[in-house]
Amino acid sequence: MCTPLRRLSSLIFLLAASCAGLLPVAPTNNRPAFNQLAVSGNACGPAALLTAFRFGDRKTQAVVDALPGISNKEKLSHTLTAYGQRPSAELAGRTRWSKAGVNLPDLAAMANDLTAGSGLPAVQGEVLQPAPGETGPHLLAHCHDRFAASLRNGLPPVVSVRRQVLRKAPQGGEAWITIDSHFITLTRLEAVTGGESPSFGFDYIDPWGARRGSGTFRVSPVPGMGLEANLPASPVGKRLVHPGEETVVNLSAAVVR
Repeated sequence: MCTPLRRLSSLIFLLAASCAGLLPVAPTNNRPAFNQLAVSGNACGPAALLTAFRFGDRKTQAVVDALPGISNKEKLSHTLTAYGQRPSAELAGRTRWSKAGVNLPDLAAMANDLTAGSGLPAVQGEVLQPAPGETGPHLLAHCHDRFAASLRNGLPPVVSVRRQVLRKAPQGGEAWITIDSHFITLTRLEAVTGGESPSFGFDYIDPWGARRGSGTFRVSPVPGMGLEANLPASPVGKRLVHPGEETVVNLSAAVVR
């Protein structure tokens, strides 16, 4: 079940933020973002991470500035080689980053290796799916709390979203399956809105083309699906959806400080 501490801390934060009119934003918002396409179509995680560092506080920005290379392409290429080719903590015999991309624990490990010796706090990867017995509004409050805290702590959240489709299962019937996943960087949060479908808006940078956009996370109307992501500027594997299929993009996880 959702722990009382997690529930209480999230609700207290939202009440305080609402009263104070806080809108958490990235410490910096006017520097060039990293474009994964300059190096690889499967580099969304590392590119989103470097963008988060560049849009963070001064000490966090310094980590990216110190990377070898002058251009974003050179810095991203170095990151993929020097930190992405280390052994995966999750997948035996695999490197952290490959043609399949990078998973959450390995991306968090890359972030902590990048900041080693800098005196910056460690980051962590957190799965953001509903705990047994947890309601959608409580999960929404927790996610808003974690993202806002990371922004206040100098690191814009690197968020993982996944496209799911409802398809026939091999054992019969239908099941939701994941057909694509993607990382983006959140740069600003809006307050949580209530009603029948609680939600909160945000600004983000998509490493696919280093595009800026605005989106929304809301409590999914599908039981057990967690939070639904509305990202008008980001297709997130839409090309893989078959005609007539029911599909949705959901929040999956995040790297936060």
